[in-house]
Amino acid sequence: MCAEIWHNLYTFIAVALLGILYYILFIPVSWKDNDASDKKSAVNRARRLRKIGNKLLPPFPNGWYKLATSKEIKPGTAKYIDCIGENFVIFRSTDSNKTFVLDAYCPHMGANLGVGGVVKGDCIECPFHQWKFSGESGSLVNIPYSDSISDVEKFAKIRKWTSKEVNGLIFVWYHRENEEPWDIPVIDEIDSKKFVLHGWNEFRVYSHIQDIPENGADVAHLAAVHGSNILGGADINNMRNSWFSFGSHIWNAKWSSNTYYKHMATVKLTHIFKILSFKLIEIDADIDQIGPGYVTLALKLIFGKIIILQTLTPLEPLVQNLSHYFYAPWYLGWLAKFIMYGETINVARDVMIWNSKEFVRNPLLPKEEKPLKMFRSWYSQFYSENSKSFAHAHETLEW
Repeated sequence: MCAEIWHNLYTFIAVALLGILYYILFIPVSWKDNDASDKKSAVNRARRLRKIGNKLLPPFPNGWYKLATSKEIKPGTAKYIDCIGENFVIFRSTDSNKTFVLDAYCPHMGANLGVGGVVKGDCIECPFHQWKFSGESGSLVNIPYSDSISDVEKFAKIRKWTSKEVNGLIFVWYHRENEEPWDIPVIDEIDSKKFVLHGWNEFRVYSHIQDIPENGADVAHLAAVHGSNILGGADINNMRNSWFSFGSHIWNAKWSSNTYYKHMATVKLTHIFKILSFKLIEIDADIDQIGPGYVTLALKLIFGKIIILQTLTPLEPLVQNLSHYFYAPWYLGWLAKFIMYGETINVARDVMIWNSKEFVRNPLLPKEEKPLKMFRSWYSQFYSENSKSFAHAHETLEW
């Protein structure tokens, strides 16, 4: 009897450990800040900011912006998304598996194609009167109760947006001068499925979009905001708690614009975590900023490689969706989740700064902060003559 009890106990422990191991290696985890799912709260909070700064730059720079993940848009799925001052419907064909992005509103009587729209092949059918539009061109292809569409066909076309599905994400090209898009590089490890998604996080940031990528060139903030032990937590008011002063983070970073691709910039970063005087972890990171809304981070550790994708999409003039996706080989799931934990805390610290700061168009910069001047000069290319001003974009919310 005693032997049987011990046998059952060992079996239970073994199964529990296998379950924990399976979760660590194979089950993606997610994290959202408290406001990330509440659009109304985001808009209201942005409007209540006590001071937003003077001479704000245009809120929607030109570039690629993530609309959704590939897994969110299954065949036959249509979804309404509003961001960068536009209203989109995104859907996936039931025939070709392609994704398409169109203006959301039907030109017939204004119904939203992303709310009840029916996907049929490469087309989407309006939920109001069943007018059907091509995903390839946005053209009207059928009115079920009309013998001829020729009378309205040329007036009923919906704008078709350039989009690209790559690295498990779906992007839309936004450019106020209608320039041709630059390419988004395919990451071989993700495309070949050698690396799998182990987790993601999502933040709602209430600041100007430029504040977020500017962090990459702001080397001086690393020690101030990210030098304290991550065990001290995300709250910058309490992160220097003496209980966790035994651990610290040492950062070294260099920002530079790309010589060959003007829309790209690079950060070479080294991160060392020390306990007392002993080096516990060292991470070398190659970071590529690709336009205003997309970043790839390749992290090299002694155990292997982790890839992080960062996307930044303006929801409103001073409301940003900031997300990170963590990829690694399946057997490094434990490491990817640990990196995600630390990165989430560090980004949350930044978010506390961004959510309470004003945008300073002409900051006072000593000579040691030359990279910030270089960054601002590089980033200015994403604003153009017809970029929506902050005042114009803000006015469209008042209705």
